Amino acid sequence: MKGHSDTVVECSFSSDRRLLATAANDRTVRLWDVSSQQCIATLEGHTYWVSGCKFSPDGTLVASTSLDGTVRLWDVKSHRCIVILYGHMKNVNGCAFSTDGAVLASVSGDKTVCLWNTKTFMNMATLQGHTSAVHGCDISRDGILASTSWDKTVRLWDVNTQQCITVLNGPTDWCNKCCYTADGTLLASTFDDKTVRLWDMRTRQSIAALTDSTSSTHQCSFSNDGAWIAAGCGYRNVARVWDVKTLRCIATLEREQHIYACSFSANNLLATSDGDRGKEQTVHLWQ
Repeated sequence: MKGHSDTVVECSFSSDRRLLATAANDRTVRLWDVSSQQCIATLEGHTYWVSGCKFSPDGTLVASTSLDGTVRLWDVKSHRCIVILYGHMKNVNGCAFSTDGAVLASVSGDKTVCLWNTKTFMNMATLQGHTSAVHGCDISRDGILASTSWDKTVRLWDVNTQQCITVLNGPTDWCNKCCYTADGTLLASTFDDKTVRLWDMRTRQSIAALTDSTSSTHQCSFSNDGAWIAAGCGYRNVARVWDVKTLRCIATLEREQHIYACSFSANNLLATSDGDRGKEQTVHLWQ
């Protein structure tokens, strides 16, 4: 699927599997019909690179984050921006909805995580603790927010109390993105040391480091049943899929250009994107 004019950095499926959202450095979010593979809307308004996009659990909203320092919420049916959230002092690098859709988290180069009430669009809290830019986040079904930072750590926060529960110390390199399994028992985080780390949320210990060997890892995604974990391995021009139980790489999806975005749908369709600046940008679906 073609349409973006600059690097696609994140993609996200709607919960009903019908739509795919893609965020790109061309300052837009595109919505794609998965069945027809056609772009049905281009969401324009951000004034700098778009760094992330996520559907709300009920599929009515898309949240987008940008290096322009804002979070935008878009109505999926009308394709209109319904609110712009201001709260961060620097670039906003990613976001995640709680499983009930009541809370949206956003992370920023200002070292903070903001929690937003999606009914009132008010800032509920600003979480501080990271010592460098925060680049990724996800919220488990139990309300545990994970945030990943270039301070080389993953922090776990209780969304209800807004307190930091624990700090997961990774390797001595930047931590990029993260994702939970649907049941919240496993967390994956990607690092510039070319690994995807798996964390057991019951013990809060690292249980595996999946290695690409040649490239830093970026957006990651678990299959719906948690059996597989996929990650974009940017500069290697591949996305890799590992079996979570055996920890073996079971698929290497190769393209001609960098792959940053990587996301499973609820029925285990995998979306990836490839493209370098100044070259044609494409989004691919794999089955």
